[in-house]
Amino acid sequence: MFAAETLEAAKAMIFAEMGEDAIILSEREVPGGVEVRAATDKLGGGMVPSEPRFVARLNRNGAPGRPQDNPLRNRVRDALIWHGAPERFAERVADAGMPMSSKTQDPAEIMASGLDALITCDPIPAMPNRDVLLVGPPGHGRTATAAKMTRRAAVTNSQILPVAADLDSTAGGAQLAAYLELEQRQIRAATSPDALFDLLRTCRSDGYRCVIDLPAIVPFDEEDLASLKDLINVIDAEPVLVMSAEGHPDDQAEAARAFASVGVRRAIVTKLDVTRRRGGVVAALSGAGIAFAHLAVTPFIGGGLVPAAPGRLSRILLEEAPADIALKGAA
Repeated sequence: MFAAETLEAAKAMIFAEMGEDAIILSEREVPGGVEVRAATDKLGGGMVPSEPRFVARLNRNGAPGRPQDNPLRNRVRDALIWHGAPERFAERVADAGMPMSSKTQDPAEIMASGLDALITCDPIPAMPNRDVLLVGPPGHGRTATAAKMTRRAAVTNSQILPVAADLDSTAGGAQLAAYLELEQRQIRAATSPDALFDLLRTCRSDGYRCVIDLPAIVPFDEEDLASLKDLINVIDAEPVLVMSAEGHPDDQAEAARAFASVGVRRAIVTKLDVTRRRGGVVAALSGAGIAFAHLAVTPFIGGGLVPAAPGRLSRILLEEAPADIALKGAA
């Protein structure tokens, strides 16, 4: 990512630092100038294969080429691999998307078609049908997500109560209050499981829905997972995983499978705005059978969540998502 006052100045910085082979991936205006994303060919074929040379070679041979040599397929596959997705997942997405190449030459649409065959997108209504229990590893943004869901409901003239389940005495209520200046009176807190059950019973009897910010769960800790499973079994709330796009793809895959094993069926992906390689989390949730509910593509509480969709994911992964696409439907 390069920032400069003008596009020309940004490009000069890019080529000076990355060389003449640098590829401009995206550009957008920001206060005071522009931000430009760039990459170099690190894959022996790169994110953007040399399509004209390839097409010329096919024309000389007079043959359509094998499917795996299709430049559009290669771009989809290479983009996913560059983003950290396992090669097998990248190949499956690229293959599943190839039938779309008869209708379009847009790699984003081809990737979207491939993703649509392998993932499920299931957004959560602004006013959920059930209470929502946010679960996830440390540092993945559960509290910020609870605040974003609260603000999203307020925008639709609904009201949900953010509940800080402060079961580990980490001042969860204060953390929520720091995010929710406008909704501080809605915040509730519980310092024990029994207090949480009593609080939820009261809220439900008063006709409220709650979004519960649960303490961090380490997915590789058997005791943590067992405790979470017990809580899910006794509380009438849907567990929703909050998972950051950051991290090693293998860790993400193992964590997703662990949370799926205790009943998690939907996830909100966070930190897409600060993570360069985002393919690992996509492959991880797909492999665990967990649906994508929302994407957090901005740190702001207002407008901080967008509904997940294959088309939006593909453009984010291909670095071709201008603000009007990445933030469309944000609330």
